[in-house]
Amino acid sequence: MVEFLSGRFAAAGLLTCTLILGIYGMGRSLWLDEAWVANSVNAPTLGAMFHYPDWLQTSPPLFLLMARGAIRVFGLSDVSLRMVPLGLALLAVVGMLAVARRVVPPAFAALACAALIFHPTMIEYFRSFKQYSGEVAATTFVLWATVRYLQSPERRQFWWLVGTVVLAMSLSYPTVFLLPGMLWAVRPLRRGLALAAVSAGVLAILYWWFIRPNVSSSLQVYWSVGGRDLGTLALTGLAAVCVVVIAARPRFGIQGRLVIVCALPFLLFAIAEAAGWYPQSPRTSLFLRPCLVLAAVMAGAEISKNWNRLVVESVVVLLAIVMVFLGVRKQFHEGRFQPEEDFAGVVRYLSKNAGPTDIVLVHASMREGFLLYTAMQGWSPPNAVFSDTGWPCCPRGKDARPGSSTEAAVLADLDSKIPREFSGRIWLFHSARPTHWDYTGLDEGEAWQRYFWNRNCRPGPYIRFPNLGISPVICSGNSR
Repeated sequence: MVEFLSGRFAAAGLLTCTLILGIYGMGRSLWLDEAWVANSVNAPTLGAMFHYPDWLQTSPPLFLLMARGAIRVFGLSDVSLRMVPLGLALLAVVGMLAVARRVVPPAFAALACAALIFHPTMIEYFRSFKQYSGEVAATTFVLWATVRYLQSPERRQFWWLVGTVVLAMSLSYPTVFLLPGMLWAVRPLRRGLALAAVSAGVLAILYWWFIRPNVSSSLQVYWSVGGRDLGTLALTGLAAVCVVVIAARPRFGIQGRLVIVCALPFLLFAIAEAAGWYPQSPRTSLFLRPCLVLAAVMAGAEISKNWNRLVVESVVVLLAIVMVFLGVRKQFHEGRFQPEEDFAGVVRYLSKNAGPTDIVLVHASMREGFLLYTAMQGWSPPNAVFSDTGWPCCPRGKDARPGSSTEAAVLADLDSKIPREFSGRIWLFHSARPTHWDYTGLDEGEAWQRYFWNRNCRPGPYIRFPNLGISPVICSGNSR
């Protein structure tokens, strides 16, 4: 029975639970971070997608191509966009199961998959239109190809490894953190050098064509103001101990080399973060999670190998079931199926209520979401005006530093956008997210309202959506 639960049944169950979590709420509105990626994917040309004119493009090329293919086949929608990260999450389950089954018993492999995919941060991002589930999937398949080669170092397996690394680097830039450990583990030396040469060539192409044009000091500043992921820092210390202990042993087999492959990326990631080369946060460190999980189940299997097999497998399967249950329960308990920012609802409301002579004043931070959902819903607002202050990270050519917003700049921007003689209704569409205003240094939604009240414009009822707000005002055209 335990063998059945930890074998194919476990794989089918994990894939089914992942699919259900991803499908449920798939049609909810995208929020800002997702919206600009969606607009870039929907750009008229591949060049504009890879080098989006309005925002820095931080998503890797293979993820963008997959998403572009999805909307070309199924049309531009929330569902078609979110199909891609969900599909990559399912691949991550398959990859984790494939690599774990090669090094630990089936029950521990099921536990590895549950620990990987039902972590709250992982669930959040495989349900979001971002590249992070692809990064996790890439890591699992790189580990799988590495284990296959270590267990059977044949020429064919080596070229499978090389091909997997090339695809993984195109889908996940952080794959580079896995390369040093892999190059050290691959034998003989000439194959390690061949893998290094191919990887260096791919990295050079990715850097020159896709990374370099999208690097900006504002992006580095944005990540520097965020809090550090203390869990990753703690695991980095543990990884350092593992590397030192194993490397100091006179002999180590495949298991030892695999632990180095799993542990070394933590150290390299910490060094890159300290040097300002790569940001550290719960989402940017998700690609490390397969390494952590694989090393943990390997250690668990090794510690318990002399214990009662039936008892061990029963406990491990039960633990996997509990992880799945708690992960799913957390999503429903905390209402995480609601939109982070309901751009779809705002655009739908404005399309029904804004008159042909009304002005829709769209805050800079709302621009991408507004453009995305007017395109999705086929609405062409006759008088949409976009502000030019309070930008979030990271548009091209705009001042998006923390604390960059000032009252004087906001007033000057409004004076240049809204004629004093305008008579009629203006819909003020702005963020209601406190963290955004904390970043910019000024609540521009409130500044807008004060500005129009001082122009003797009568306020209408405030309409609130999740983390978004509409503040209509009616102006008479006789303001001072």
